[in-house]
Amino acid sequence: MIICQNPCLGKWEDRYERKEEKTILFFLVPALSLGIIVLGLLLSIQAFRRGQELTLASQDAQLTKTAQSVDNDIIGHFNWYSSDFCFLIRRSGLDVYQKAWLTGQDDGSSLIAYLKDSPLLQLRGITAMVAVQDDIAILSTDGRLDYTFLTSLGMVGETEVGISRDGTGKLYVSMFLTWEEVDYAILIDGDEFFATTEEQSAAGPNDRLLLLDSSGQYYFHRGGDGVHIHQVAQMLESGLRWPGLEKLQSAQASGEMAIDFYDIREEDGSSYAARLVTLPASANINGCFTVGLVNNYDETTRPLQTNFIHMMLCGGLIMLGVLLFLFFILRIRRQSRQVEEELKLLREKAETMEELNRQTQELAHHQRLETIGTLTSSIAHEFNNLLTPIMGYSILILEKIPSEATDSYDNALEIYNASRKAKEIISRLSALSRKNTPLTFQPVAPDPLAERVLEVADAACPKNVAVTKSLACSGLWISGNETQLFQMLLNLVLNAFQALEAEGGTVTVSTFAGEGRVFFRVEDDGPGIPEDILPQIFDPFFTTKGSGKGTGLGLAIVRQVAEDHGGTVEARPGPGACFTVALPTAPAGGREETGE
Repeated sequence: MIICQNPCLGKWEDRYERKEEKTILFFLVPALSLGIIVLGLLLSIQAFRRGQELTLASQDAQLTKTAQSVDNDIIGHFNWYSSDFCFLIRRSGLDVYQKAWLTGQDDGSSLIAYLKDSPLLQLRGITAMVAVQDDIAILSTDGRLDYTFLTSLGMVGETEVGISRDGTGKLYVSMFLTWEEVDYAILIDGDEFFATTEEQSAAGPNDRLLLLDSSGQYYFHRGGDGVHIHQVAQMLESGLRWPGLEKLQSAQASGEMAIDFYDIREEDGSSYAARLVTLPASANINGCFTVGLVNNYDETTRPLQTNFIHMMLCGGLIMLGVLLFLFFILRIRRQSRQVEEELKLLREKAETMEELNRQTQELAHHQRLETIGTLTSSIAHEFNNLLTPIMGYSILILEKIPSEATDSYDNALEIYNASRKAKEIISRLSALSRKNTPLTFQPVAPDPLAERVLEVADAACPKNVAVTKSLACSGLWISGNETQLFQMLLNLVLNAFQALEAEGGTVTVSTFAGEGRVFFRVEDDGPGIPEDILPQIFDPFFTTKGSGKGTGLGLAIVRQVAEDHGGTVEARPGPGACFTVALPTAPAGGREETGE
């Protein structure tokens, strides 16, 4: 049997397979992206829950500390009242008035007057002091005897804390102290007691304070219209239910600190989730009141929820940006390649332009020096022609002036000295312009050259300047014109002498070798060269010396000689001038003619 195969069949199969691969990728990529988004959402929710847990733990710790501070404030007030109360009752004056009253010698008015004068009644919240027998008020600083002493809450030092009530039903926190046959009590307004505790605690604006006495009969809290003190039994009979009260009763019954959520409904009908920390009376410091502190949990977590929503919105925007980025990435890659090529071309052009600019500046500088050399050469020749007869005739005049004509002699001598100085300047200008003249080069030993320079310069060395040398080029040679090299090194040494002439110091001349070059270094410990003028010091006619004290050609000649010998000269800025001349080494022996 013969089997025929269609050559186009394989192409169609390959095309179908590629189309199927594209279809798989078309569904796989969005599914993978959706999975990443879902994973990101789950991680965000987990992070949000973790943040809520941390916020709740931080809030619970803060609420606990605040509740403990309220507990400390209550016992602090009780101790304060108790100490003043004990001091007042045990004073000797009270014994006298109390005895007169008990024996019938006085109707008690003197005792009441004594109690009224007590500074204890000036303290905030204390409304009256009462003398009690058999739980009945028999004397009072405010004249009322309708006080009823309802329950005892516990002892604070030597005083007994309890709850009292007057005939109008107003409740007081009372403190009792027995002295001989009479019980004395101070009555603290219940509303003021609660308000003072609130004000002096560390509670924040979103915190609420709740108090329940240790007998579980009276409940203190603040409503929208002020402080409220409810009798628990009456609340239960009237059907009133306060979730906070139930939490306080539960914690007081268990005797352990409790932290729990509960819902608060405001008088305007709004409600919010609250977090309550309860310190039962049996487990706290004051021992008379169970302390509860409530915080608006919604206010605490609202910023976290807002941040989570913002984070989700930002995440959505980021995902949108990622999709757009993926959509345009291929196009951006193509553009980036083109930009890279253009940048590379621009960098090459910039480097070429920078090099061209540098060469142009160097060429301009050399052209200026060439122009100066040409001008100085012609000027030196003309001035020499003028100075020669001036010097000659001044010498003739000096010879013919009679010895007694001292003024004329001095004037002629001044002419001769001035022309001689001018001829010296012309000589230096000629040396500066000698670049295009042929020079005779021969091997020169660096160390002996430096020795001869120091010998010649010794006569010009100021008395307050010391000279040291460090010569380390024995056996080495440089190829050069010895006269010019001598002048170059002498100029540097004389400059150092002049820099130290006023203050004194040390000049160090050293030679050393390295990398196929010999280095001459002249340094001093004088004021040095300011960094702002460093680029100009080798320019012809530039000088920092006063008028008439320098020509500005010394360092220009140093650089000219160094360049003529294929070397360089560098100066260091800062305190203490330092000049270093580097010249190439050469084998000893032989002479050569060089020139440009």
